Amino acid sequence: MPGVSARGLSYEERRQLAVNLTRVLALYRSILDAYIIEFFTDNLWGTLPCSWQEALDGLSPPQLATLLLGMPREGEVVRYRSVWPLTLLALKSTAYALAFTRTPGFQSPSEFLENPSQSSRLTAPFRKHVRPKKQHEIRRLGELVKKLSDLTGCTQVVDVGSGQGHLSRFMSLGLGLMVKSIEGDQRLVERAQRLDQELLQALEKEEKRNAQVCAAGATAGRVGPPAAAESGCPSGPPGPGEPCGDFLQPGPAAGPTGGDTDSAGPAALPSGAGLPC
Repeated sequence: MPGVSARGLSYEERRQLAVNLTRVLALYRSILDAYIIEFFTDNLWGTLPCSWQEALDGLSPPQLATLLLGMPREGEVVRYRSVWPLTLLALKSTAYALAFTRTPGFQSPSEFLENPSQSSRLTAPFRKHVRPKKQHEIRRLGELVKKLSDLTGCTQVVDVGSGQGHLSRFMSLGLGLMVKSIEGDQRLVERAQRLDQELLQALEKEEKRNAQVCAAGATAGRVGPPAAAESGCPSGPPGPGEPCGDFLQPGPAAGPTGGDTDSAGPAALPSGAGLPC
């Protein structure tokens, strides 16, 4: 399915594309801004116009995909069993015209050239349990937030709807920001807490490993070239908030990671909060 590519568009064309997308999303928000499970739990079928229900009722998922996407399988012919209402055809044509391309005509980001599953710009602990697309997103967004924080003097960041906390952990322990994460799904909060502890254990092991390398370099420096300077390790073990290797070392924990006691809303997780980075 072809689609829109923002590359090559002028500023005014991008602006108009954003206006069109916003207009369509607002008009069809009830069905476009929904999870599949909500089709069953919120009776989304009942919200469709009667003319749509008559046209779509009884179609199997493959048939529905063929008719809506206009992409028949090999040897298959697109056939409508009835005349579709103009409003449904308009939504189909609009979605087709505004959809972003899934087959970009440019190379993969340079960070994935060496290994398509692992970003070369994220260290191993931040890649663990994270899909490649998400690795790219948290790195780009995290670095943008860090840049804006430095420019504006922002001292704390709030990640609302933080999910499993991948972005929060990278901003906190990878970029040195003070982050407060808020998540309403208790299952995701518990998952984020487990991943928090797992990452902190990995950082602790890395800190010990770096301390051993630094000590070995200091010993070697007495009889040869200063190995510590070559490895980038500071003299002595790193203190709280000081970088060693590829990580910022967390300072003394303020308490166990858990729900945000300062939050009046749903369950929240301060992923990295209280760790002076």
